[in-house]
Amino acid sequence: MNWNGLERNKLDYILTDLLPVELSELYSFRPFYDFLMKKENQSVIADMSEAMKKAKAEGNKILFKSGWASKPMKYNILKGTNFTREMSLIQPLSALNIFLFMECYQKDVLNFFERKRCYSIRYHKKNTSLYYKAKVKKGTSYFQRQSKRAGAGAIQQTGSYFSISPFESINSFADSRVWRIANFQYGYFAKMDYKSCFDSIYTHAYKWIVERNVIDSKGAENSNLFIAIDRVLQNINGLSSNGLIVGPEFSRMIAEVLLQQIDSEILLSLSTENILKERDYLVFRYVDDVFLFANSPDILDKVIAKFNHHGEKYLLRLNEMKLSKGETPLVPKSWLEKTRELSDKIEGFFHNIKKSEYDKLPESEQHLVKSEFIKVDRLKDEITMAMKKYSDDRRTIVSFLLSTLLNNIGKKRLGFTLFEKNKTGKAMLLIDFALFIYSFCPAFDQTRKIISIIVYMEDEVNFKNSIEEKRKLKNIIDRYYFAFQRGSIFDLCDWFPFMREYKMSFDVATENELMKKANVAMNPIIWANLLVYSSYNKSFFGDVKKSVDNLIETQLSQITNGDAMLHEAFWFVLIFHNCQHISHNLTVKMSDLISDIYNKLIVKTNRHPSENAVKLICEFLQHTNAGGVKPENSFFNWSNTNGVSAMMTYRTFQRTIFKRYQKGKYSLYASLD
Repeated sequence: MNWNGLERNKLDYILTDLLPVELSELYSFRPFYDFLMKKENQSVIADMSEAMKKAKAEGNKILFKSGWASKPMKYNILKGTNFTREMSLIQPLSALNIFLFMECYQKDVLNFFERKRCYSIRYHKKNTSLYYKAKVKKGTSYFQRQSKRAGAGAIQQTGSYFSISPFESINSFADSRVWRIANFQYGYFAKMDYKSCFDSIYTHAYKWIVERNVIDSKGAENSNLFIAIDRVLQNINGLSSNGLIVGPEFSRMIAEVLLQQIDSEILLSLSTENILKERDYLVFRYVDDVFLFANSPDILDKVIAKFNHHGEKYLLRLNEMKLSKGETPLVPKSWLEKTRELSDKIEGFFHNIKKSEYDKLPESEQHLVKSEFIKVDRLKDEITMAMKKYSDDRRTIVSFLLSTLLNNIGKKRLGFTLFEKNKTGKAMLLIDFALFIYSFCPAFDQTRKIISIIVYMEDEVNFKNSIEEKRKLKNIIDRYYFAFQRGSIFDLCDWFPFMREYKMSFDVATENELMKKANVAMNPIIWANLLVYSSYNKSFFGDVKKSVDNLIETQLSQITNGDAMLHEAFWFVLIFHNCQHISHNLTVKMSDLISDIYNKLIVKTNRHPSENAVKLICEFLQHTNAGGVKPENSFFNWSNTNGVSAMMTYRTFQRTIFKRYQKGKYSLYASLD
């Protein structure tokens, strides 16, 4: 198969940039994407795209004004060490809205970044490095477009739709030559950020870019980029104009538009006062984090004042509590040196050897984990002391240490063996050690790392099929029950399919605590995960099923006539419409609701693009197989979940090892922070 000239499908954007990373593994846009890729639906999407482009070219009306609004699903995950952050999962209607927006305005947005990127160190560019993911049996491999060894049916495009330049993370910036030189070139330094940046962005502020008169801008009626942004941001957030939703990469891109506009105004204002970039100061802005270097305290203060003044014009204010100033060079935070020391000790658990050298060893010596005694208890004490001393940095320390473990254990995928043959006791030691670290901060990304560590060990230890090994694993998990009882349930949600796949369960006290958290959250994805998990016990399953039935009944009663997708309760339809476990009566009610929406659309001969989008969604929800049965894998995967832990492993690496591992760098990737 010839890959030369292969272009990424534009619909990939729905898969790559519209879902939060911190999302249950059982929820996906993939089946919807596959549905949209069908020939008959591609023609519908092409017509919608053509209609929107034509409306944009006419330029006399606001695009996406009618029928596009839907309500996102809100949920909370751990942010940092001690706080939570509200996340948003957009509806499929919003996904189509954003897709068509990018169809119409992609060039405008990218050209804007090329013109305005005076301070930004994280902006979007066209992606010229296209990667693919191919599945072979249980293994997953990544390769670039020049590969000719896999068929098209085995390929799923993955990764970010756009490339991020010049730095993908603050860590890569802090490790760069640019950072180090600036630290010595300038005598003074400041770090600042905008307070609650995404929450504070007012969608109408984008219109203020076009028309400086705030009052006049309210009447703007055209297809200008900034007018369209205002409308789309309201549509995907249930018509609210206050705040950007947090989660999709799309939100970061659109926030960057406003932030770069502010940057350009600051640059111009400073230059009129003969304060010049690269001569008098340097600014590096990573989303809402601003790093400032200057020749003098006076210039430092003037630049800070400009950020404050021009940000406030768009309702963004600097966070005075986080503003820090000082003389250069800026030294690393004190926790980092100790954490690196601990990381080096963890590295000492493993042989550091190239694969070519490993292959030459006798079979008895072909293992990564060292044979000698590992002084885990002493290291646990050191970690406890570090967590106590640097309590506000627990999350970053946990991430660093678990990444060290995972990067070494993850070498399994390169063909290494972890343990000596028939000597897998070290596996339990390492899992216990990993869970010990995890218990200090059981955040979502750390959950994925722990599960990945266990999955990489599976083919050598056989947790699934060995009664004795499974008992040992369960005992270790039970030992850290307090982490599951204290953690946020959305940070823990991927444990549910994992436990089901490995035929294990939490202790009763932990299950009761998780049920309490689910009752408070009232979230359909959490209840769906609990329903899948509870199937191991008939009585428990019956209790969860009863709770789910009652909750769906209550939610459906809240959906009134009109725009059903503007009701948060519609999420229960999206999640449970194909669930085989709920009562038949509820299945019929949801089917009738979908049919009612659909039937009102098919009688129209000249449908608006938003109506065609809703029609596509209804057809996807109504789709059945030849026997008239709905597929079990829709937005939520109710089908066989075996193997989901392996998928979780590879997703964990999509944005770390997949993109950066070959450079031999540790990744502290955190999708939000």
